[in-house]
Amino acid sequence: MKRIMIVILVTITITGGIIGSLYMMWRSNNKNNAKIEDIEISDKITDECIDEYNELETAQENVEKVNAEEEEKVSPGAIITFEKFYKDCEHTVNRYEEAPTDIVNTTREEIEKKYDSWTLKEFYKDKIVLYKEIDGNCNEHYMLRDLDGKIAIYKLDENGEETLINETDISTKYLTQTDQFNIENGLIVYGKENLNQLLEDYE
Repeated sequence: MKRIMIVILVTITITGGIIGSLYMMWRSNNKNNAKIEDIEISDKITDECIDEYNELETAQENVEKVNAEEEEKVSPGAIITFEKFYKDCEHTVNRYEEAPTDIVNTTREEIEKKYDSWTLKEFYKDKIVLYKEIDGNCNEHYMLRDLDGKIAIYKLDENGEETLINETDISTKYLTQTDQFNIENGLIVYGKENLNQLLEDYE
């Protein structure tokens, strides 16, 4: 009877040990599977985030590319500056005018084509600067002289010849001695703006 009891206890012990080992192995496998699933889910989420980021970055690059390719065009009211440089006298004369309607909404390339005899120095939607070099003088050279006690204005041509264009009412006797001396010997003035400003100063 004792032998039977011992055999039963040993059998129960071994069986319990085997069952316990199997349970521990089963539990360990479940944990590993759970970890693998977690890793796979985590990797999937990470991949989705990377894909979404790449899509956003690509979309942003496309927007920037479109903006870069969209050319600036001349707007209504834009000012065109015609800048002429005269080689002989080395003076620059600027003429300003509002952009005509036929060039509104035109591109840089179209402006260069329309004004092909000029060099396009600056191009903005509200400002265009065209440049040209010209042989000769600028035709804005003037000479102030004393004529019967008044300031007279002469225009100088390319050969330096003087042509009387205006006799002012400005008396030379009220000018400073330096100004009187300069006008008596002929005072050269360049540009209409400078001429008008000087006459205002003498009045």
